[in-house]
Amino acid sequence: MVRKNDYLWGHQKELSFFKQAIARKKLHHAWLITGQEGIGKTTFAYHLARLLLGTDSAAIQRIKAGSHADLLTIARSEDKKKQRLRSEILLEDIKAVGEFLKLTPAEGGWRVVIIEEADLMNRNAANSLLKLLEEPPKGSILLLVTAHPGRLLPTIRSRCRNLQLTELNDEEMREGLAHLAPNISQEKRETAIKLSEGTLGKALLLLEKDSLTINEVVEKLLDNGFYGQDVYQQVDIILQQNDGFSLFINLLGDAIAHRIRQAVQSNKESFGQPLRAIPHWIDIWQKILDWHNKTERFNLDKRQTLISEFNLVSAQ
Repeated sequence: MVRKNDYLWGHQKELSFFKQAIARKKLHHAWLITGQEGIGKTTFAYHLARLLLGTDSAAIQRIKAGSHADLLTIARSEDKKKQRLRSEILLEDIKAVGEFLKLTPAEGGWRVVIIEEADLMNRNAANSLLKLLEEPPKGSILLLVTAHPGRLLPTIRSRCRNLQLTELNDEEMREGLAHLAPNISQEKRETAIKLSEGTLGKALLLLEKDSLTINEVVEKLLDNGFYGQDVYQQVDIILQQNDGFSLFINLLGDAIAHRIRQAVQSNKESFGQPLRAIPHWIDIWQKILDWHNKTERFNLDKRQTLISEFNLVSAQ
């Protein structure tokens, strides 16, 4: 779990900014921690919590164990009937934040709330949080973690200080993977670094169960397309991998964006097989991301979404 991670690779500028705010006693009551999937946002949030709640070993162990009395983490709760995580953060989840912040700090310092995937709050939950942000209890800090800040209410965003985490450099990636994936060959780690564009989470997904093969599927899809039974075979390969659906969408979106940038830099108006104009590829890219987000958010059929995406990219 990320709460147990003692290491923070990269993001030192953002960490320093937060430390300076503490030192100057000008710490804002709410912070929006943003950045692409896998960049280390939640790990970063827990390191901020350590700064606030205590860097001594006893406090850190309580944070790691999830037993620190002054730290509350909010995430999607489990739907026990369906035996899976809900697609949204509910009003009752955010009500727990209000009750938590009413309490006197158990250890005499801050009360810290981390809200993971904050963009998944439904409207009632978001409105409830907004009231807390408008009149924050003294000594409280809220850390909202999201890869999609644009989905949050503008009034929530306006009440938060933004800390946008940027991509790690190659050396930071090497250090992180050497620690997190020590049994993987250096060659595979270097390939993962190249494909993951500075995001440790994505690199780890690539390395898990040799998921680098999914990137081969992406490249073949963009180079030649898949048709007929080949589509179903490739979709099955993707879904057999742990988190294969999300990994495929991320790799496909990144690959399309990369090829668009290459075409623009080379002054080309179109590329690909079949040949399509750049605006057409942008439409495809946006549609794929939209399908992915709706599938994840509303628990739609991942297999059917992948089939539709293969057909969209391969269409003559």
